[in-house]
Amino acid sequence: MPQKFEDTRVEMKTKVRDLFNLIKIRFMVPGVTFVYTTIIASLVASRGIPNPIYLAYAFSISFFVIIAIYVYNDVMDYEIDIINRVDRPIARGSVARRDGLILALILFILGILSAFRSIETLILSATLLFLGLVYSTPPVRLRNRFLVKHIMPATGQFICSLIGGAVTGNISIQVIYLGFLMFMTVFAGTPIFDIPDLIGDKAGQAKSICVLYGPKFGLKFSIIGFLLVIVVTAVSYPFIGFNVITPIIVTSICLIFIWLAYGLLSNWQNVDYSRNTVKKIIGLNLLYQLAFVFGTLKIG
Repeated sequence: MPQKFEDTRVEMKTKVRDLFNLIKIRFMVPGVTFVYTTIIASLVASRGIPNPIYLAYAFSISFFVIIAIYVYNDVMDYEIDIINRVDRPIARGSVARRDGLILALILFILGILSAFRSIETLILSATLLFLGLVYSTPPVRLRNRFLVKHIMPATGQFICSLIGGAVTGNISIQVIYLGFLMFMTVFAGTPIFDIPDLIGDKAGQAKSICVLYGPKFGLKFSIIGFLLVIVVTAVSYPFIGFNVITPIIVTSICLIFIWLAYGLLSNWQNVDYSRNTVKKIIGLNLLYQLAFVFGTLKIG
């Protein structure tokens, strides 16, 4: 009996560790971007001087909701992730799909409970959760609809921006503008994110730009999209109330995005190279979003 109890304890400890590892991995790539957007939006809504409680709400709501969506996505895309040789706990079998589904449900509930901050945060969080569900759940599975695979992550960024503003009680024009530019940037960048998973997307019949028109066309689409973000920011930023720091940082980071996309044109078949490029873009995106916080500061 003591040995059996010890074996059970070790098994439970291992299972909990693997579940926490799953949460950590999904937060780091790419969940951190969405959570970070929510916090940035709270900072923008507060003009750089937030109430710490608002930041805590912004983090908790977006963290639970976004990680719940990504864990659920891992459960639903299990077969595709195996084809793509994705190194995540569910795909490699260290976390059972049933346990992943239970974890996603717990995170869903925690996300909704956190969102009771206001009616706005509750509606926005529920909308984000709903979109995350229909994105991966058959037979709807929106990820397999033309362009939806690109629109959904971009829409998620937009909603996260609104949640950040709603937490402070101020969904200002600057918060909406941040959300709009994040929508444009993520929509432009999704072909780059799709390239490491191209084989699995083809097997799963995802109607993405890279699957339908080829990875090189997708990369050119990203380059044009980033150029458009530069133009829109340069033309519109003063009318929204941001200072000149915003277009300077946005332009600089978008030019680096373009350079990284150009490098992929001749290396897209190299999965490791593609995944490293995605990680670089995620890291740069954190700096990119600071442009909107610095843009709210008075200079001169």
